[in-house]
Amino acid sequence: MSVRLTQWPLPKCWVLDANILFSPWCRVWVQTLAHHAGATLAWTSVIEEECYRNLVRLGRLHADDAQAERLSLASRCSAQVLPPERVEPYKADVRAVDDKDRHVAAAALSLKHARAEPVALLTWNIRDFPKRPLAKLGVLRFSPDELPGELGLEGSLLMQLLDRSAKNLQAELLAYPHANPTDYQAQARPLPHSSEEWAAFLQRNRLHLTAKCAGIRIL
Repeated sequence: MSVRLTQWPLPKCWVLDANILFSPWCRVWVQTLAHHAGATLAWTSVIEEECYRNLVRLGRLHADDAQAERLSLASRCSAQVLPPERVEPYKADVRAVDDKDRHVAAAALSLKHARAEPVALLTWNIRDFPKRPLAKLGVLRFSPDELPGELGLEGSLLMQLLDRSAKNLQAELLAYPHANPTDYQAQARPLPHSSEEWAAFLQRNRLHLTAKCAGIRIL
């Protein structure tokens, strides 16, 4: 059974932190959920630059492939990329967030004001984004693992979406092949197909609540 963690409906605009974009699987999973929920995605050029700088620094992506991927990422995701000047004025309003992450919360707040409705902020670093102060501003913070419960997804439907995400990622890898594969990419494990493989995959990717909603038991 899925369990909702908040009293508010999930917003229709989701701002993605750099750590969401960092993992192709996580990004595509969030894209799949957004499409199912009728939500739109957004981030800033600063968030995007942070993501790809770290991918190159850690040897996960070749610099040339990183540049090519950045040029197509927003269109792949049908996402809005905000310029820094649009976000900067809102940093003073999100001082509850650590200085290094304030630009992410400011981006969400700027969209909240532009849309005149709450906006979701998706991040793995939930401790860096205090939930209550942001909620008072109309910015609702979630981790990717919380999304299925917030959307009321469970059982076979959730498994269908997980399978669809794996197919979407595979299709993207075929449509946008990397010209300079890294050792990290060469050693990547195959995407899961069976329930046993999904159990191990969800555990590795810290999607414990998702596994519970899907009825998958993990250790």
